[in-house]
Amino acid sequence: MDMMKKVMGMKYSLVLLLGLSFVGFSCHSIADREDKRVSKEMIENEIWNPIIILSRKENKMIQAKSTKLYKQKNESALLIGNVEIDFFNDSGAHISILYADSARINEHSNDLNASGNVYVVSDSGYTLSTSKIVWDNSYKMIVAKDSVMFTTYEGDTLYGVGFESDSDLEEWRIYKPIGISRKGI
Repeated sequence: MDMMKKVMGMKYSLVLLLGLSFVGFSCHSIADREDKRVSKEMIENEIWNPIIILSRKENKMIQAKSTKLYKQKNESALLIGNVEIDFFNDSGAHISILYADSARINEHSNDLNASGNVYVVSDSGYTLSTSKIVWDNSYKMIVAKDSVMFTTYEGDTLYGVGFESDSDLEEWRIYKPIGISRKGI
Protein backbone atom coordinates (compact mmCIF):
# COMPACT_ATOMS: atom_id res chain seq x y z
CA MET A 1 0.00 0.00 0.00
CA ASP A 2 2.84 2.38 0.85
CA MET A 3 4.45 1.55 -2.45
CA MET A 4 1.22 2.38 -4.27
CA LYS A 5 1.04 5.79 -2.53
CA LYS A 6 4.64 6.51 -3.51
CA VAL A 7 4.00 5.62 -7.16
CA MET A 8 0.81 7.73 -7.22
CA GLY A 9 2.66 10.61 -5.54
CA MET A 10 5.44 10.39 -8.12
CA LYS A 11 2.94 10.35 -10.98
CA TYR A 12 1.14 13.35 -9.48
CA SER A 13 4.48 15.20 -9.11
CA LEU A 14 5.47 14.32 -12.66
CA VAL A 15 2.13 15.50 -14.08
CA LEU A 16 2.34 18.72 -12.05
CA LEU A 17 5.92 19.32 -13.19
CA LEU A 18 5.02 18.70 -16.85
CA GLY A 19 1.98 20.96 -16.57
CA LEU A 20 3.98 23.82 -15.04
CA SER A 21 6.71 23.37 -17.65
CA PHE A 22 4.13 23.55 -20.42
CA VAL A 23 2.67 26.74 -18.97
CA GLY A 24 6.15 28.20 -18.54
CA PHE A 25 7.15 27.38 -22.11
CA SER A 26 3.85 28.68 -23.43
CA CYS A 27 4.27 32.00 -21.62
CA HIS A 28 7.86 32.25 -22.76
CA SER A 29 6.87 31.62 -26.38
CA ILE A 30 4.15 34.29 -26.23
CA ALA A 31 6.61 36.75 -24.69
CA ASP A 32 9.17 35.96 -27.40
CA ARG A 33 6.58 36.57 -30.11
CA GLU A 34 5.63 39.89 -28.50
CA ASP A 35 9.31 40.94 -28.31
CA LYS A 36 9.87 40.06 -31.96
CA ARG A 37 6.76 41.95 -33.03
CA VAL A 38 7.79 45.04 -31.04
CA SER A 39 11.33 44.82 -32.45
CA LYS A 40 9.95 44.76 -35.98
CA GLU A 41 7.80 47.78 -35.20
CA MET A 42 10.75 49.67 -33.74
CA ILE A 43 13.25 48.94 -36.51
CA GLU A 44 12.04 49.59 -40.03
CA ASN A 45 15.36 49.06 -41.78
CA GLU A 46 18.44 47.13 -40.72
CA ILE A 47 21.50 46.94 -42.96
CA TRP A 48 24.62 44.88 -42.25
CA ASN A 49 28.08 46.26 -43.16
CA PRO A 50 26.79 49.51 -44.66
CA ILE A 51 28.93 52.17 -46.31
CA ILE A 52 27.55 55.72 -46.36
CA ILE A 53 29.17 58.44 -48.46
CA LEU A 54 28.37 62.13 -47.98
CA SER A 55 29.60 64.35 -50.78
CA ARG A 56 29.52 67.98 -51.85
CA LYS A 57 29.94 68.99 -55.49
CA GLU A 58 31.18 65.54 -56.51
CA ASN A 59 33.83 65.53 -53.75
CA LYS A 60 33.60 62.95 -50.98
CA MET A 61 33.36 64.65 -47.55
CA ILE A 62 32.69 61.63 -45.34
CA GLN A 63 32.70 57.89 -45.78
CA ALA A 64 31.14 55.98 -42.87
CA LYS A 65 30.97 52.25 -42.29
CA SER A 66 29.92 50.02 -39.40
CA THR A 67 28.70 46.56 -38.51
CA LYS A 68 25.00 47.55 -38.65
CA LEU A 69 22.83 50.47 -39.63
CA TYR A 70 19.33 51.04 -38.27
CA LYS A 71 17.05 53.53 -39.98
CA GLN A 72 13.55 54.70 -39.10
CA LYS A 73 11.46 56.86 -41.40
CA ASN A 74 12.21 60.58 -40.83
CA GLU A 75 14.95 59.81 -38.26
CA SER A 76 18.73 59.83 -38.27
CA ALA A 77 20.61 56.75 -39.46
CA LEU A 78 22.12 54.90 -36.50
CA LEU A 79 25.45 53.15 -37.10
CA ILE A 80 26.30 50.47 -34.52
CA GLY A 81 29.50 48.50 -33.94
CA ASN A 82 33.02 49.16 -35.22
CA VAL A 83 32.10 52.56 -36.60
CA GLU A 84 34.79 54.04 -38.87
CA ILE A 85 34.30 57.46 -40.43
CA ASP A 86 36.82 58.86 -42.89
CA PHE A 87 36.96 62.65 -43.37
CA PHE A 88 38.08 64.30 -46.61
CA ASN A 89 39.03 67.91 -47.42
CA ASP A 90 37.38 70.10 -50.08
CA SER A 91 39.55 68.60 -52.83
CA GLY A 92 38.66 65.04 -51.82
CA ALA A 93 41.95 64.11 -50.08
CA HIS A 94 41.74 61.97 -46.92
CA ILE A 95 42.52 64.01 -43.77
CA SER A 96 41.42 61.99 -40.72
CA ILE A 97 39.53 58.97 -39.43
CA LEU A 98 37.14 58.60 -36.51
CA TYR A 99 36.47 55.38 -34.59
CA ALA A 100 33.46 54.97 -32.28
CA ASP A 101 31.04 52.43 -30.85
CA SER A 102 28.05 54.15 -32.48
CA ALA A 103 27.16 57.21 -34.55
CA ARG A 104 24.04 58.99 -35.80
CA ILE A 105 23.96 60.76 -39.16
CA ASN A 106 21.22 63.33 -39.66
CA GLU A 107 20.01 62.95 -43.24
CA HIS A 108 18.78 66.56 -43.44
CA SER A 109 21.82 68.43 -42.08
CA ASN A 110 24.46 65.69 -42.57
CA ASP A 111 25.63 66.38 -39.00
CA LEU A 112 27.21 63.45 -37.21
CA ASN A 113 26.99 62.48 -33.52
CA ALA A 114 29.49 59.79 -32.47
CA SER A 115 29.58 58.21 -29.03
CA GLY A 116 31.28 55.49 -27.04
CA ASN A 117 35.09 55.28 -27.12
CA VAL A 118 35.47 58.00 -29.73
CA TYR A 119 38.96 58.24 -31.16
CA VAL A 120 39.95 60.60 -34.00
CA VAL A 121 43.32 60.28 -35.76
CA SER A 122 44.43 62.92 -38.26
CA ASP A 123 46.73 62.06 -41.15
CA SER A 124 49.14 64.67 -39.75
CA GLY A 125 49.52 62.74 -36.46
CA TYR A 126 47.15 64.47 -34.02
CA THR A 127 44.78 62.31 -31.96
CA LEU A 128 41.65 63.05 -29.97
CA SER A 129 40.03 60.69 -27.49
CA THR A 130 36.67 61.34 -25.81
CA SER A 131 33.29 59.73 -25.13
CA LYS A 132 31.15 61.79 -27.51
CA ILE A 133 31.62 64.26 -30.37
CA VAL A 134 29.52 66.16 -32.85
CA TRP A 135 30.69 66.88 -36.38
CA ASP A 136 28.90 70.00 -37.60
CA ASN A 137 28.61 69.71 -41.36
CA SER A 138 27.86 73.38 -42.03
CA TYR A 139 31.02 74.56 -40.23
CA LYS A 140 33.07 71.38 -40.84
CA MET A 141 33.94 71.37 -37.15
CA ILE A 142 34.43 68.63 -34.57
CA VAL A 143 32.98 69.62 -31.19
CA ALA A 144 33.25 67.76 -27.87
CA LYS A 145 31.68 68.98 -24.65
CA ASP A 146 32.92 66.17 -22.40
CA SER A 147 36.39 65.32 -21.11
CA VAL A 148 38.97 64.98 -23.88
CA MET A 149 42.55 63.82 -24.32
CA PHE A 150 44.38 65.47 -27.21
CA THR A 151 47.85 64.36 -28.33
CA THR A 152 50.02 66.30 -30.76
CA TYR A 153 52.27 64.65 -33.35
CA GLU A 154 55.23 65.57 -31.09
CA GLY A 155 53.80 63.47 -28.24
CA ASP A 156 52.48 66.31 -26.06
CA THR A 157 49.23 65.34 -24.33
CA LEU A 158 46.60 67.76 -23.10
CA TYR A 159 43.47 66.98 -21.15
CA GLY A 160 40.46 69.22 -20.87
CA VAL A 161 36.71 69.59 -20.85
CA GLY A 162 35.45 70.84 -24.19
CA PHE A 163 37.13 70.82 -27.59
CA GLU A 164 36.65 72.37 -31.05
CA SER A 165 38.61 71.66 -34.19
CA ASP A 166 38.52 71.41 -37.95
CA SER A 167 38.21 67.89 -39.37
CA ASP A 168 41.96 67.35 -39.72
CA LEU A 169 42.68 68.46 -36.10
CA GLU A 170 45.13 71.12 -37.35
CA GLU A 171 43.33 74.16 -35.91
CA TRP A 172 42.00 73.25 -32.50
CA ARG A 173 40.88 74.79 -29.24
CA ILE A 174 40.75 72.92 -25.93
CA TYR A 175 38.76 74.28 -23.00
CA LYS A 176 39.72 73.97 -19.32
CA PRO A 177 43.08 72.43 -20.30
CA ILE A 178 45.47 70.57 -18.04
CA GLY A 179 48.64 68.86 -19.13
CA ILE A 180 52.36 69.06 -19.62
CA SER A 181 54.08 70.15 -22.81
CA ARG A 182 57.70 69.38 -23.60
CA LYS A 183 58.30 72.38 -25.84
CA GLY A 184 55.28 74.59 -25.28
CA ILE A 185 52.28 74.98 -27.49
